[in-house]
Amino acid sequence: MKYGVRLRGENFNIVTEGKVENLGFYTTRFVKAATPEEAEIKAVEMVRSDKKLLATLIKVEELAPKIYLEEIWPERWWKPIGSKGYTFYPMESA
Repeated sequence: MKYGVRLRGENFNIVTEGKVENLGFYTTRFVKAATPEEAEIKAVEMVRSDKKLLATLIKVEELAPKIYLEEIWPERWWKPIGSKGYTFYPMESA
């Protein structure tokens, strides 16, 4: 079965325009999986292994990046697997 999985990321320190910004993001991935739980794992792994995203990250020890499941739904059989891209937003300072 195919699933759409919407994820939310927090505390991703990314270089933009020559400076490091603490950003969050939303992204959607489409995966083939036997269960919704397997779909979540596959979608998170797609983000964790995204070479373009990883190339922009700066590690900051006190702010560990985290990925959360926002929504999951069954998709039509013809929906292509994969997807890419992120909608970033600035994390609020504590």
